[in-house]
Formats: sequence, C-alpha cells, structure tokens
Amino acid sequence: MVNSSPKLSRSRRKEAFTLIELLMVIAVILLLAGITVGITRGVQNAQAGATVRAELAVIAQALETYKSKHGDYPWVNTSSVKNDTQIEKSSHGLMKTLVGWQSVTGTQVGEKDEATNLIFKKQKSTLDVSKLSLSQEWPSSSTEASPSSSVYFVDPWGRPYVYCYKNPSVERATPTWERFGYILFSRGPDGDASSASIEESTGEILPTFNDEDENIDNIFVGE
Repeated sequence: MVNSSPKLSRSRRKEAFTLIELLMVIAVILLLAGITVGITRGVQNAQAGATVRAELAVIAQALETYKSKHGDYPWVNTSSVKNDTQIEKSSHGLMKTLVGWQSVTGTQVGEKDEATNLIFKKQKSTLDVSKLSLSQEWPSSSTEASPSSSVYFVDPWGRPYVYCYKNPSVERATPTWERFGYILFSRGPDGDASSASIEESTGEILPTFNDEDENIDNIFVGE
C-alpha cells in the first residue's frame, strides 16, 4: 500500500497562508479601518459644527434681546481664552445673566448699589436654555432656582463656549473695551485656542489669530 501523506502535506502547505500574506491582509484591514474611522470622525465633526453654529445663533439672538432691554451686552470678565476655569466661569456668568439670575454692572437695573441701595431681583429670561447644551441638567424644583457655578453652556465636544465682553470690575472706572460688539466662539474639536493674537481685555483680535494652529478649528458666531 502506497503512503499518500507527503502529497497531502504538500497540498496543505500550498493552501495555507504564508506569514507575508497574513501580514498583508492585516495591513489592508488596518488601512480600511483607519479610513472608516477617519470618515466617521469627519461626519461627526461636521454634524457637531452644524450644532455649534445653531447654538451660537441662539445665544447671539438672546444677547441682542438682552441689549435691547438693558442697553448693552452682559459684561463678563474673561481673562484668558486658554484657561478652562476662566472660560467655564464666563460661560456660567453669561448663561446666568441671560436667564435673569445675575445682574451685571452697568447693564441691568436691580443690582446692589451703594448710591441707590437697590437689590437685584430675578429678571425675565431672554434665553430658552432647552435649545442649548449644558454641562449639567438645568436645576429642577417647584420654583425655578438659580443654577450653580457647575452649570454652563457647552459645545458638542463638552467644552464651554468662549464669551468675552468688557470687565465688570474695571469697565465703569477705566473703560478698556475697544471692539465693536462681543467675542463668542467654540474652541472646536481640539478644545484649544491661542492667546497670542487676541487681547481679552480690549477685544482686539489680530488677523493672524485664525491662522494659528490652535485656532484653525475654532468656530465663531455668524460663521
């Protein structure tokens, strides 16, 4: 009887993948996976960008309504567009002002003032917070409560929107704001912005601001 095992062994070797072939298959799979992830991320960022523009438009409309009622936009000190804590505080201050829970020096009747001894009382809101994304859920109670400092506007990437307009602690005594209007934008997918070409205390933005690597993905109101 003839032993056919060597032929079967050679046949199996011909049918099996070599190491190089396996590596090529893996490389193709990884390449396709990378392309898929890139496309998915691009679509997600495009959708997020559309959301940002819609939310900035809502805030801008509320700001115009606020100005028509109180004579100016909310004064909220933002000393750095790079500092997360500062941005969170200013975003919270803007939100609290637009919903009527915070007075701003020079822009709202009812603040505590030594000359008039007026005490601030909640004003009518100029903003529908249900149309925006927040860092936390809006406080729920039988009566609307003032939101804590941990509640503020956030973009689709979960980061606070940047708002700059005057400084309540200095503007009345020594006005420094030179820009016509406010600054309002999202720091984009990377969550970063450069302070090199912007002066937060005056509102001046140099033409080179948008060309800096940290600012390329920023989305400004009205864009």
